[in-house]
Amino acid sequence: MYPTYDQERCLQYQEDVPIEIDLCDLLQTLKLDSAHKGKTAENVMLAPPPVNVQDELMIEDPSYQSDGGSECSSSSSSHNHQEESYGCAYLQTIRSQLDNYPTTGGEYLEAIFTHREILLSFPAAHHQCARGFSDLAYMLEQRAWRADREADTEAVTAFRHEAWTIAATISTPSKQRAESSNAKSSFACLMPAMY
Repeated sequence: MYPTYDQERCLQYQEDVPIEIDLCDLLQTLKLDSAHKGKTAENVMLAPPPVNVQDELMIEDPSYQSDGGSECSSSSSSHNHQEESYGCAYLQTIRSQLDNYPTTGGEYLEAIFTHREILLSFPAAHHQCARGFSDLAYMLEQRAWRADREADTEAVTAFRHEAWTIAATISTPSKQRAESSNAKSSFACLMPAMY
């Protein structure tokens, strides 16, 4: 009978590899731990190591979403009285509907762009909108997590950025009055006299 291909390969492999590297030899020289000498496998399996049950301080996680709906959160915030709403009517409407306001579909971006259109049409009515966006960001940060609120952290960042942008572009009414009384209007068109 002739040897098969597999048998020939095994014979060739055994000739190439020294006999010292046999699996049995390797397992016999293997040491796992000197602490388990004299113990049977059953004793090691049945006696788990003691567990340290001490409380440890936890580091704050920046991605942690507060559970604003829990009893702990609601009891600590119950002492807050009715706060004043800032911003235009559009932002106040969003604030009043914030409990049902989803952010997963990018609704916050639509709110920002809609507000920009309203702002550009009548800037005088939006002097407190920077504070309004900042308050909205804070309220989103504090509310409990739900599946339709997965993008709350992105909405918080976008609302804060919009607040900074509005604060930088719209000056307060007192600054406008001071500037208008001290300087000539920059909108005047001066034409040279015609002779």
